[in-house]
Amino acid sequence: MIARVLVILLLVAAIFGGTAYFAYELYFKPKKLDVEEKKLAAIAPVAPPDPSVPAFEKLKPVLELNTTDAQTAISDFLNNFPESPMAPAAKAALGRINAAMLLSPSPSPDKTIYAVVKGDSLMKIAGKFKTGAELIYCLNNLHTINLQIGQELVIPKLDTSLVIDRKAKTVTLQNAGVFVREYPVKSLKLPPAASTGTVQTKVGDKLAMKGNTRVAFGTKDYEGSDRWVMLGLGGVTLRGTPPPADDGSEVAMPGGIVLDPADASEIYVFTTRGTPVTIK
Repeated sequence: MIARVLVILLLVAAIFGGTAYFAYELYFKPKKLDVEEKKLAAIAPVAPPDPSVPAFEKLKPVLELNTTDAQTAISDFLNNFPESPMAPAAKAALGRINAAMLLSPSPSPDKTIYAVVKGDSLMKIAGKFKTGAELIYCLNNLHTINLQIGQELVIPKLDTSLVIDRKAKTVTLQNAGVFVREYPVKSLKLPPAASTGTVQTKVGDKLAMKGNTRVAFGTKDYEGSDRWVMLGLGGVTLRGTPPPADDGSEVAMPGGIVLDPADASEIYVFTTRGTPVTIK
C-alpha cells in the first residue's frame, strides 16, 4: 500500500515538475532575458580612448618652436587626426609658426639676398621683386625706410592668396595654395554680390589709416596706424576692430570683414595689390 502511494506521488511530481520546467522555458526565462537585455541597453557604452589626446600631449614641447621640425610634427598630427578635438589648437599653433617663419630673415629656398644699390628704395626693390615694401621692412627687422648702399636685404618669394569663409567666419592665408594661417573674423557684413556662392576677387588697394586720414608708409604716423585691405568688390574692406571712442565707449562694428587688429596688420603685410581673394 505504501509503495503504491509513493509511486503515485512520484508520478504526480514528475507531471507537475515537467509542466513547471516547460512553463519556465516558454515564459519566465524569455521574460527574464528580456529584462536583462533592457538593463544592458540602458548602460551607456564606454567610448574607446581617443588616440589623438596622447599624440597631442607629445606635441606640446614643439608648439612654441619656430622650426621646420615643429611644422612637420604638427602637420603630421593634423593629417592623422583631422577630427581631433585638439585639431583647432594644433592648427592655430601651426599657423603661428608658419607666419613667423615666413617673416624670419633666416635663409631659405624661397628667399633671396639682395644688396642695395644707389637709387634704391624699399618701394623700388619691392616692385623689382613683385612683393610688398612692408613685407621687406618687417622681414628684415628694419627701423627706418632709409637704406644704405651695400646693405643686404632678405627678399621673400611669396605667392599669397586669401580665402574668406562666410559660414566658418574665418580668413585663411595661403602661399602657393598651401595653408599658412587661419584668422577668426569678429564681424562679417558683405554686400549682396558677395553674400552667396563663390566669389573671386582681388586686393584692390591697401590703406594705412590714422583716424580718417590716410598715412604714407615710412612716415611717423605709419606706426600704430590702422591697416585696411580693400577688396576689388564693391568697396569691401578687411580691417581690424576700430579703436574705442574718445570717451572710452565701444564703436559700432563697420561693414566688411573685421578682425583682431594684429591679425589685420599681419594680413596687410602678406598681401599686395592684385593678391587673389576667394569668398565662399
